Amino acid sequence: MWSKLEMVILDYDLSSVVNYADFYEAFCGALREIGKDCSHMSFSDFQQLLDSDVLREYVQRITDEDSFWRRFRQLYISRHSFPRRGLREFLLLMKHLAVKVVVISGRETRSEYIWWDLRKYGLDELVDDVATMYDLNLLPLREEFLFDKSPLIEYVKKKHGVLRNFICIGDYVTDYYSCDKSGGIFIGIGSDVRTSVLKKAGVKLVVGDFYEVLPILRELGLLSK
Repeated sequence: MWSKLEMVILDYDLSSVVNYADFYEAFCGALREIGKDCSHMSFSDFQQLLDSDVLREYVQRITDEDSFWRRFRQLYISRHSFPRRGLREFLLLMKHLAVKVVVISGRETRSEYIWWDLRKYGLDELVDDVATMYDLNLLPLREEFLFDKSPLIEYVKKKHGVLRNFICIGDYVTDYYSCDKSGGIFIGIGSDVRTSVLKKAGVKLVVGDFYEVLPILRELGLLSK
């Protein structure tokens, strides 16, 4: 088996791992800091709002959206995550094919938190690099829109000598915009509701888990059949 891929860029939360509870805790924590709480919103209601991409509308009604989400991503840590179906097998195959794997997270926390989570699942040796929004300030780089990962994508491309063929796998529309802006092929991942939102935004390739990624790579001519 061979691959034309040079690099795979993975979003972390709700893409590589499933961790709705972590998102909920960070969301409620950010609400508490502005004098609100989650007492009126059950976890199931929250998950439905998140999957259908209407949480932003809720936040816009009660506070400044930009400052809220920036604080949210600083509070986001892993407590209840588990790897998405097929992740380990996908990473093992990429390692076998010598394809670089980089996690770029929308969290604004140190990359060590992601590495800790990867070690917990025995996946750290299958990942080549991790970058987060926290690194934007260190490099320094600037996002053009909230959760814009394109500066970090360009950074890791240069760092790892990637010239052309790379894909991004993520669950959110800003993952798509960031990847497209940087010249990558984007594959959306997540629940049916979540991927339907991505399709409306223009995403043509969507999957439910990492097992479904391989047939797409073959169809694109990036992986031998």
